[in-house]
Amino acid sequence: MPDGCLVVCKPRGCSSHDVIARLRRVYKIKNCGHAGTLDPMAQGVLLVFTGRALKLLNFIPAEHLDKAYLMRVTLGATTDSYDATGTIVSRHEGPINFSNDQLMAALRSLVGNYDQAPPAYSAIKVGGKRAYAMARAGEEVKLASRPVHVTSIRLVADYSSAEGRHLVLRVHCSRGTYVRSIAHDLGQKLGCGGYLSYLLRERVGQWAFTQAYPFWKIEKAVPFTETVSFVPFNDILPFPKLKVSADGRARIKNGQPIGRRDIISIATDSPEAADKFQILGPDGRLIAIYETRKESDEARKDGLKLYPVRVFAENEA
Repeated sequence: MPDGCLVVCKPRGCSSHDVIARLRRVYKIKNCGHAGTLDPMAQGVLLVFTGRALKLLNFIPAEHLDKAYLMRVTLGATTDSYDATGTIVSRHEGPINFSNDQLMAALRSLVGNYDQAPPAYSAIKVGGKRAYAMARAGEEVKLASRPVHVTSIRLVADYSSAEGRHLVLRVHCSRGTYVRSIAHDLGQKLGCGGYLSYLLRERVGQWAFTQAYPFWKIEKAVPFTETVSFVPFNDILPFPKLKVSADGRARIKNGQPIGRRDIISIATDSPEAADKFQILGPDGRLIAIYETRKESDEARKDGLKLYPVRVFAENEA
């Protein structure tokens, strides 16, 4: 079983769960899961963690899972799902008129830190049920707003077609941001309504669309572990790496703190500037995650001292 992160290019028309199911069936991988759902109508980067790498997902800092999208907003109507898969619930009568200044002001208002209302058709659980399942069953869905950060929204194109007027945007946002809500909110601010009609996830953290593994190769069971699409277990986390001695490994196995005497090598010029470290055993395998802590002047006399955050069992590392 490969341990790592596979950057998959999810095609339109299949769900994130479909990708996981196909990987399990084709490659006989029992343990795998994705980091962030990508809707069936969308395509692009889907991170799939396999084997022991699932243990690392909760340790990846949120800022290392930010996302970049290329999206199209179709103006003049709203849908119940905020995207093209939903039912149209309102239409704008008459021409769609707004100035470039009004458009830029509306886009700027959607940038920054704020509370965003998720769409009712989402995977959020309410009382143990998925919100989209409740919405499809005709149940009332009330979802609390959640804090999001939108770093930037850039206008790529503004054009008209037989289907109406469209805005193509490039969005950089935090994990947990619903771009469908951005499309809906933009339509409301412009006074004409709008919904998401195309979505490409271009990047998740440092992992980009250009390195993503094509889905057709998965369907044909083409090996992926030696490609740029696969990130090995040891290379997923962004923390500096420390290699320890056999004595250091023994202390780690017992969940004890370690110090400079236990370290064989360190892959950073400023260890004091880091707060977490990946600990490698003498053989170079990742065996633990350790962190620094605030210490008294007396404790600091011994130099760098690290404390366990997560120690992997022998069968994990």
